[in-house]
Amino acid sequence: MTAIAVVLIQASGSTLLQAQESPDLATVMRKVGIYTNWFVNRFSNVVSEEEYEQRFSVASRRRQLTSDFLLVAYPGRTEALMTFRDIREVDGKPVGDQKDRITRLFLEPFENAVRRAQEIHRDGLRHSVDTGRVMDPLTVIGYLQPAYQANFRVSRGGMARNLGPYIREITLTPLEGRRDSQGRVMVAGKTLLKPARAWVAEDTGAVVKTELRSGFGARAETTTTTFGMDPTLQMPVPLEMRDEVPRGRDDFIGIAKYSKFRRFVVRSEAQVDVPATNP
Repeated sequence: MTAIAVVLIQASGSTLLQAQESPDLATVMRKVGIYTNWFVNRFSNVVSEEEYEQRFSVASRRRQLTSDFLLVAYPGRTEALMTFRDIREVDGKPVGDQKDRITRLFLEPFENAVRRAQEIHRDGLRHSVDTGRVMDPLTVIGYLQPAYQANFRVSRGGMARNLGPYIREITLTPLEGRRDSQGRVMVAGKTLLKPARAWVAEDTGAVVKTELRSGFGARAETTTTTFGMDPTLQMPVPLEMRDEVPRGRDDFIGIAKYSKFRRFVVRSEAQVDVPATNP
């Protein structure tokens, strides 16, 4: 009888431990929402250097793009976020005549700065290798914010202990609606949402890896971003983005790496505070 009681107690304790390690999906997503709001608030108005390699699996065509990449929040509205990329070098050769020109833009009234930054961003895309593409490492982070989670059906996958303790895979499937040929949800004729996956810490909601997906099966296009701690900012940041586009015998591969993170502050009165460079 005592042995049976011990077994029951051990089983009960094991069940309790499993329950603590694996909270229900709603709890996980609530933590993820809190974390992503914290992340975009802390990472907004941070500039990083992006080294973006574009190449093909067979053809010799390749390109190396060096850019300033930043996430900007509208003053007083942290949910209004925009990413910008200012390509400064192509294959090691300068293409612009100003250093940190997007950052300096925000000395102007915010709306004017955004409009000009968007022009710089769009103009820079012409430097992409022919038939290649340039992606955004933070798209899925946006999907995971509380304001946007309702646009997806969320399901829970297995544990990914190779990424760390308590890391769980979750899948985001856009809610039903009109779709394009690659399965992306469309609204008013425009493609908006793609299926995605994220690997998150069940205990804290921290996002350690994301994947954006278009298409199906082995021919799916995937954009994967991994995150890690930056010692200067003392927060997780995107470290690498890997973009893979199957194209028959000659797949496109884009690999972006991020470093030299630095913060500036956009004020509502259109002032910018940039930390002084250490000697």
